[in-house]
Amino acid sequence: MAITMLDKPLGDLRREIADLRQLNISHDYDINKLGTIITVSKNSLRETENYQQQLLQQLQQFEVSLADINQILRANMKQKAQLEQQKEQESDTDIELHAKLMALNAEALECRAAAVQLQQQAKMALIKAAEIEKRANDELAQQAREMKLKQQEIERDRAAELERRVRLEEERQRLNELQLQQQQKERLLATTKIQQQEQDEYANWKERDFMNNDQYPQCIFRLAPDTLSMPIDVIFLKVSETENLLDNQEELISTPLEIKFDSTAYQQQTILISIPYIIKRSTHRENIIKIRQSNGIWMPTDTKESIFDAYKEKRFVECKLNQSVSCAVVSRLKRDTILINKQSSGRFLSDADHRLTIQWPKNVCSTDFHINLRVLPVDLPTFTQFSKNFSNECQGLLAVGPIIELHYDDITLLKPIQFTLPILVQTKKKVKSTKPTTVESQASQQTTTNQPSQQEIILQQQQAIFKSLLGEDLSNERLVLLYSSHNENIWHIDKNVNLIDSKSHDIITTNMQYLHSRMIIARYDKQFISTKQLQTTINLLEQSLNQRTVSLILRRRLSNPNEICFVCCSNQRINIIDNDLEQENFIDNEQQSKELTLQEGQLLQLRFRGNVLPIEYNQQSYPFAFNTYFPFYFQTNVYEIDKYSQHLSPFYYGFVQIFTKGKISKPITKDLEKKKQQLDIVKQDWYETDICIAELVIRLPKPREGIRVPTPKTSTTFTSEGILTPILFHEISASLYDDEWRRLARRLGMTRIRIEAIEHEYQDEAPYYMLLTWFKRAPRSVDKDLLLIHGLMNINRWDIAQELQSMKEAKSQEQITSSKDDQLRILSVPFNRICQHDECVRMWKQIARELTLTNEDIQRIEEQYSSKQEQCLRSLEQWALNNSQADIKSLSRIIRSLGFKSLSRELDNMA
Repeated sequence: MAITMLDKPLGDLRREIADLRQLNISHDYDINKLGTIITVSKNSLRETENYQQQLLQQLQQFEVSLADINQILRANMKQKAQLEQQKEQESDTDIELHAKLMALNAEALECRAAAVQLQQQAKMALIKAAEIEKRANDELAQQAREMKLKQQEIERDRAAELERRVRLEEERQRLNELQLQQQQKERLLATTKIQQQEQDEYANWKERDFMNNDQYPQCIFRLAPDTLSMPIDVIFLKVSETENLLDNQEELISTPLEIKFDSTAYQQQTILISIPYIIKRSTHRENIIKIRQSNGIWMPTDTKESIFDAYKEKRFVECKLNQSVSCAVVSRLKRDTILINKQSSGRFLSDADHRLTIQWPKNVCSTDFHINLRVLPVDLPTFTQFSKNFSNECQGLLAVGPIIELHYDDITLLKPIQFTLPILVQTKKKVKSTKPTTVESQASQQTTTNQPSQQEIILQQQQAIFKSLLGEDLSNERLVLLYSSHNENIWHIDKNVNLIDSKSHDIITTNMQYLHSRMIIARYDKQFISTKQLQTTINLLEQSLNQRTVSLILRRRLSNPNEICFVCCSNQRINIIDNDLEQENFIDNEQQSKELTLQEGQLLQLRFRGNVLPIEYNQQSYPFAFNTYFPFYFQTNVYEIDKYSQHLSPFYYGFVQIFTKGKISKPITKDLEKKKQQLDIVKQDWYETDICIAELVIRLPKPREGIRVPTPKTSTTFTSEGILTPILFHEISASLYDDEWRRLARRLGMTRIRIEAIEHEYQDEAPYYMLLTWFKRAPRSVDKDLLLIHGLMNINRWDIAQELQSMKEAKSQEQITSSKDDQLRILSVPFNRICQHDECVRMWKQIARELTLTNEDIQRIEEQYSSKQEQCLRSLEQWALNNSQADIKSLSRIIRSLGFKSLSRELDNMA
């Protein structure tokens, strides 16, 4: 019965496996059938195990029966012995007992034979079950290998099909690009013909060369032969008139000119001017001439490249002039114009980046429209430097693409337009492995101790195959498209577009039904950065692309210490500037240099203050503008104003200051008592003023004969400090008896030799001049009031020390009442700079909490003032009133902890 139950599932399993082997597995093979076969096999094995357990139970019962039989046999043997004893007594009874004993022996032999037969059956059943399990495992492993081979074959077929489609798509794109190139060649030929016609029109015009005259800016004019003698005045344009010359991402690449001429007497309406420019090879930039209008706005004009045989090493741009103007050559981002015709499909290939394409279908809109496109590139060195400067903000940002600006008509798209957008190839970053938690470590230990069976491994492989077939992404990398409008500083994530990555990971393809004014592609790791942080980081990236890092250098000539040279240049040219200064013998072991962050073309002013000023300096300022390709040099001779000041130093000191225009607010407050209780601003006036952004020290060496040891007779005029005044020194010296002043001098740190010199020089006035000399020589960083009080205590003049202590406490109490106004006045400039930062104004509550303001203070300020900029300013002023130790450095540390590193550096420069 048991063998029949085992053979039936075994026969079923063999028939199913034979059927599976005979089948040809195709792409649409039902994997559920394999699961059913495996389930049936599992059930068969479970039934076999149950049957084995039943056999084991029967064997155990049989062993119990054998034990009972042995007991019976032993009892029979005893009984037999007794019967043999009785046999001697009763022979008749022995014969009956012998017959019974023989019958019992026969029964025992039958039971033993049955037990042996059952053991043999159990062994055969166990061997058969083991063979069945082995064959089932072999069949499952073979089936898994076959499935894997079939899956690999399917993947190869699919990859070959995709590769064939990609080749077809590339061939189609190549044909489209050839067509576009042919169209561009035709347009270029048409443009060349027009230029040739224009050149033919001005072919007989004569040149007037201003290239070799140092008195005039370099340029070349072309005029009609009969007007060659027309007076033309060319001068350098003033720096103040270059304001608003450069727009965003524009760079000055020529000297700004001011051209004056009068063509009415010569009956000529037009002249041609060619201006040389600095050659900068870039595929995403173009060079144009901008002309200053009468209202002060600079506008671009029609410009073309020109070449002169006499100056083949230079490059020129040429434009037409109809009147006296101011002009300059500017490098700007290349602008592409795309005409989309509703009646035909088309494809556009950008000149700035050939990976950027736009493809539109037929009838994409109801009317024809234009798209003006600009590409702001983000190359790998720029992105790497940005990630290094803002490592905390960029954690998790893997790669970005260029910022693409679109100017288009207000239209509605009927069909989506396909964009291929470039992106940087991400660099491989090693992520530090984090230690697993206790729960994870326990789980890993459990998995190592409890190894999965072969069937579980096969099931896991099948699940992985199913996930790959479904296209489930198991990585943490994400691609997003961020967009923003032209007048907006906030970036948003477009969640309605599908981004398709290429094999090389440098091109992203997407279809867009709605166009954006500005957009950028970003690749990030979702484990390290959130989408909200990503938006802030992209905004920070855009700001850094519009800024330049500038170095301020101050050196003096080695052969003439009175001659100094100040340079303001871009960090890109710092090595060239160093070499030029060294060649001019401007070498200084204690050179002064600082770094600033400025905008291209920002107007600045150079000023001097202190004891070292330029010769014939009348408190004037020297205006200049920062331009990457035109470093500002200022070379002059300096001298000391007062040769008797700074008499203890081997140098005379002065300062070079850099100012720029900025807006600050000047609050008008009520009286001091109300300020202590509650800040109440009556009026706020924003006005433009000059702000000092950097300061460098000028060290002018003194001549050797000017460095002398101070004479013993110390001047009686000095600046009072704390409670110490000349009158107080006279009163203290009059109160000292006998040699108390000598003991006090020793407690104040004066040597015996100096004490004897003062006594020999001043005699009766020695105590007063001793105090005066100590005051002059004591370091500025020490508290002189406290030193004198402790010195008087050490010589047991407690009366004078107590009186000085009372005076010191009264003085400090007076200073506390007046220090709040001075503190607000000192901190007004950094407060206004923070309020000019839009992100700080938006986060003013978080800044207020970092400044330890209470919720009541924040709520009161929010209720009292409606403007966020005003709320931010009031919170800063409230912090200054609450904290007596408030200064610019502590404010800078708090701003840096909130992530505003560039603003923190500006505050440090103010400090």
